[in-house]
Amino acid sequence: MASVTVKVNGRSYPVICGDGEEDHLRYLAEFVDKKVQDLSKSVANVSEAQLMLMASLLIADDLAQAYETIDQLKADGSSNGVSVPEVWLEKLEAIAEKLESA
Repeated sequence: MASVTVKVNGRSYPVICGDGEEDHLRYLAEFVDKKVQDLSKSVANVSEAQLMLMASLLIADDLAQAYETIDQLKADGSSNGVSVPEVWLEKLEAIAEKLESA
């Protein structure tokens, strides 16, 4: 197991991950930190816990929308005889998985 220290909202957090997953974990932490920073500019007088919760909910919403898009593309393709390229679905599912693990 590897250990990585990530920074979110100016605070450092040690996180354990699988060997070789360090860069991906740093990427995810940067993604979360960006959401938190964007939120902190638009809301005032909220606790850090509330800020983290709001960022988590926004990320969860992004993930839900990605899954809905995948499902809609699959349904549209099968209902009108148009085949959505499998590579597009795979890419969308990969994005959704990344969001899910965030």
